[in-house]
Amino acid sequence: MQILCYNCHKPYGLNKEAVHAALDQMAAENLNHYDAPCPHCRRVNRVSRKELQRAAPDWKAQPVERRTNG
Repeated sequence: MQILCYNCHKPYGLNKEAVHAALDQMAAENLNHYDAPCPHCRRVNRVSRKELQRAAPDWKAQPVERRTNG
């Protein structure tokens, strides 16, 4: 997935594993966007759930495991 930085306007990419990890994190924490840091200027770029799902159509949400005390 290619992202164009909002600050320095340089393109950078997220590989398939990074996109899947971002979607997993968003699902676990119930987030609407993912903060993808730019490797050039280190500013954070917001990437929506819709954009990430478009880049990884084969991703499926994993069931959340709940820990029990005992």
